Amino acid sequence: MARCADVDTMMDGASKADVLIVEDHGLVRAGMRSLLEKAAPQYRIHEESTYEGAIARLAGMTFELVFLDIDLGTPNSGLDILQFIREREMPCRAIMLSGDDDRATVLSCISQGASGYITKAVGDGSVFQKAIETVLGDGVYLPASMIKRSAKAEADGPYGCSTEALGLSPRLCEVLYYLCQGLPNKAIANRMGISEGTVRKSYVSDLLRFFGVARRTELMIEVSRRRLKVSSPREGRT
Repeated sequence: MARCADVDTMMDGASKADVLIVEDHGLVRAGMRSLLEKAAPQYRIHEESTYEGAIARLAGMTFELVFLDIDLGTPNSGLDILQFIREREMPCRAIMLSGDDDRATVLSCISQGASGYITKAVGDGSVFQKAIETVLGDGVYLPASMIKRSAKAEADGPYGCSTEALGLSPRLCEVLYYLCQGLPNKAIANRMGISEGTVRKSYVSDLLRFFGVARRTELMIEVSRRRLKVSSPREGRT
């Protein structure tokens, strides 16, 4: 049934980018599709309900965004699909879906390469639209419970600005961009033509120090909380 819907959406124009929803519950999947069609009509939407179906889709198509339910009701979860995406360095952003916003779960998803996390209980159209805008703007989208500002946080720096405006060097901006895409240090090193040790010991360490955090996951929370705009390396060179 989902595949017939995909054929229909492809009639809308070849210029549309593709989005994949992986969710095992049909009613939830249909609701998400409806919300996404309203929030982001510029996309062709595809659906899968199983790990195997999602892997086959990802192996045969290029997606700009993938929404992954963490719990697919099988031994293989949405995190296994995320691992498949990241191991192959696929050029798509992954936004995880879950029924709760448990901090440990959110941090686990971000540490494994997700660019966003939506709590399904509050996932209305505006949330999907904001998540898409944030992630495709090279930011990280997290639940509000993860990024509440404290009085101290208000003094940390400007919000909604570019990383260049914070005074980060072009190379640090480039590493931060790749971190926001969920790439591991080895993949970042390959793209930049430097050693993995240089990425870890120099650039990542400098970013952690700059933002006053101890881990990569905390760094991603800071990027999300400050609504930072992390320009891609290509944009930075133009």
